[in-house]
Amino acid sequence: MEKEKILTAYKKLRKQVKKGCYTNENTLLLGEIYLSSLNFLKKMKRVTLISKVQNKSYFAFTSNDQLSRAVNQDLFMPDYSKWEQLRNGMEINDITSLSNNEIQKILYSMAVSFCASIDLIKKRDQKTPGTFFEYFIAYFFSWRVGVEPRKYIQLLNIDAIEKKLPTDFIFNLGKNQKKFHLPVKISTRERAIMLWAHQRLIDGVYGSSRFIGTPVIMTETKTSQSKKEVIEICLPEQWMLYQNFIAQLKRIYYLDLPEAYKNLDKKSPSLIVKPFSEFFEEWQRL
Repeated sequence: MEKEKILTAYKKLRKQVKKGCYTNENTLLLGEIYLSSLNFLKKMKRVTLISKVQNKSYFAFTSNDQLSRAVNQDLFMPDYSKWEQLRNGMEINDITSLSNNEIQKILYSMAVSFCASIDLIKKRDQKTPGTFFEYFIAYFFSWRVGVEPRKYIQLLNIDAIEKKLPTDFIFNLGKNQKKFHLPVKISTRERAIMLWAHQRLIDGVYGSSRFIGTPVIMTETKTSQSKKEVIEICLPEQWMLYQNFIAQLKRIYYLDLPEAYKNLDKKSPSLIVKPFSEFFEEWQRL
């Protein structure tokens, strides 16, 4: 059964990431999870959702009266060979054979296929998709910047007592090199302030702009199971307040970029929100 293959590969991934994010083992496991998820979803019916999101169309997979999360129709590209092309390019450190739009669709399709499968396999399981998405983004981020992350930052020593603060992924490229603060979330909604709060803590310890804040988020959609409607929950005005008065995030990346956040770079202070695929070509300029 495909669902057993998905769950078994995911359990293996959870163990392997303790040894590193970007490894050959994780490459194989992500491919196995993706292929098994696609095969699982092929057997499920699709339901067109009533989209309340401007310029976007969504559908959901359904099984036994259970509805999966919303899937962006334009971004979903269930073509395993495209992942193989991306994987091969990553191995030689050259992914220019794929456009940014193609890379965005590959990443979105890989992430959402697993999450939608779990929606149908396990009812009300939010932890598994969220944890997988953390591993998933850390894998690609680690490949691009060439280092493995930490899950804490070292605080200033007081009274000779060593202090560590648990945080999101921290990528330290070395002395006098770039350092990234990478929060990873399926969605933010009312918890968005935590992105800026964590950045403020890091800035307070190491100084502003020492760590580059680059959160990666999957989507801001919410699906009504009963009405079969999908909406986006966005708070652009609050985001600008956070950017102005709490801390400065360098970029916010999405796999399914909300319309409401596309033009925040035209405000002051600027907040640049982009598709995650653009990180791969611009990361050295951040």
